[in-house]
Amino acid sequence: MLSRLTGQLPAWARYDHPVTRYELGKTRLLPRRAQLLRAAGVILLGVLLFGGGYIIATGFFQNPPGQNLTEAAMSILFWPLLVIQIVMQIAALALTVNTVAEQKRRQAWDNLRSTAGGVNLTLRIRWASVYYRLRGLLAVVVVVRLLLIFGILYDLTAFQGKYIDLLVNGITPEISPLVGALLLAFLMTASLLLPLTSLGLSAAIGLLFSVWIQQRTYSTLALIVGIFARTALAVALLIGATQFIQGRLTIPDPAAWLLMGGFAAFSDWGMSFLNLGFFSEIWASIPFGIFLGVALLLFAILQSALTEWVLTLAVRLAERNG
Repeated sequence: MLSRLTGQLPAWARYDHPVTRYELGKTRLLPRRAQLLRAAGVILLGVLLFGGGYIIATGFFQNPPGQNLTEAAMSILFWPLLVIQIVMQIAALALTVNTVAEQKRRQAWDNLRSTAGGVNLTLRIRWASVYYRLRGLLAVVVVVRLLLIFGILYDLTAFQGKYIDLLVNGITPEISPLVGALLLAFLMTASLLLPLTSLGLSAAIGLLFSVWIQQRTYSTLALIVGIFARTALAVALLIGATQFIQGRLTIPDPAAWLLMGGFAAFSDWGMSFLNLGFFSEIWASIPFGIFLGVALLLFAILQSALTEWVLTLAVRLAERNG
């Protein structure tokens, strides 16, 4: 299956491309003992993250994590996955922001610029390598989303298959259960695409910074600023959305719609909306809230187009200015 998926990629993005294999093979192979210690560290970190998620979900073991299996899974997995997603975005920036500085340090940048298509190939392969290097974390994020989607499909079978009828009853605007199910399908698609498009855009922005700021010291400073800005945005949207859901923040309906959409797009990549109980509360409390899934799908598509534009701009600037 993996070979079929990668077979749809451009030649330069496939693992069997010689330059891609060189890019991914530049990291020095660790001794077996170091690999075992690294694997143990990853396992320990995973246990701490998901153990912490369970502690938070149960209020330090005082309450059950949720009223049903889907809600319990979301309560336990939300915080660990949010941390993983922020780490992925930071890693995407870190893996690309020093690209040009590294090539100059190896005295290979001038040769690449003098070779037809050399800059384009180098930058695009570095961008694609981010997905390969973060494939483990990306797999965790996507697999958990698939499990939550299966949870939604299972929940929809409640009340003899009439659960969706109850959820869309009384919301604004009035829609049929069939349209509600279709809008849910848009949300589920968007939740699977957003991790991919968000990661790609972060990597592309890192490459653009590497072209603009070609000295390693300044590119590292840009990385620190980018990490701070990205984390601050995610935290601010999370706090705002939490305050609104808990009734501590009163804002007009259009602002509430934009707040929840921004939270889903930039903070948790639509993960919270895969909790059908939570998402249905938004339908009931915010007019046209059920269309947030469509908005997120359009956002993912636009984010993909923006990634291609940023990559093209980075290549043009690199070829023009060096």
